[in-house]
Amino acid sequence: MELIKKLVFCFATALLCFGPAGCTTPPRIQPLSGGYEEIVHPSKSMDPADARVSLDYRGPNGRTILIWPSLYGTDVFIKGDLAIFVGDKAYVSPDPDDPRGTKPRLFAVQAPSPALDITDEVLWYWSKATGKDFAKAVQLFTLATPVERNNRLELQLEFWMGGNGWPDNSTLQLDWQQVSEIMRTVKEKGTVHKDLRWGTPYLEN
Repeated sequence: MELIKKLVFCFATALLCFGPAGCTTPPRIQPLSGGYEEIVHPSKSMDPADARVSLDYRGPNGRTILIWPSLYGTDVFIKGDLAIFVGDKAYVSPDPDDPRGTKPRLFAVQAPSPALDITDEVLWYWSKATGKDFAKAVQLFTLATPVERNNRLELQLEFWMGGNGWPDNSTLQLDWQQVSEIMRTVKEKGTVHKDLRWGTPYLEN
């Protein structure tokens, strides 16, 4: 009789999982260095490719703070308490489950402070180094990928179009003093915004 009760319980549980509400797969936590964590949030489609990955910070007291709700790729560069990452930022207010309406931006953060959108400051440095027009760089910019090379931050920049003396891609190397200067500028001159999709606060110049 006990065996029958267990079988009935398991069968009922399975029916609940396949019901209209379905079963919710819990987020998966991937610890990084410096207290940062990547949190994998499964999508309703259950396709791993559709999973959203957020960047969180776990403080010494165990309290978790959301840094950014959706990473563009999962390459987070961490140096001490500094994290540099590419995040999806909404430019319209679409359905949270619809991936359209976002663009990748370059962020820097020293948790638990809010993330800083440093994209435009980086493009200003690149324009100054290359002699290119800053306004056009902002307009044509598509992606910046951060890597460390020779103890410097190297940013691999991509633009929508080449030709007429404008590159499809380029690189910019910054020493850590320059990175600190960029962050300080955004902190001092930037204003607090909230992402249009998730409402996450950040600073932008």
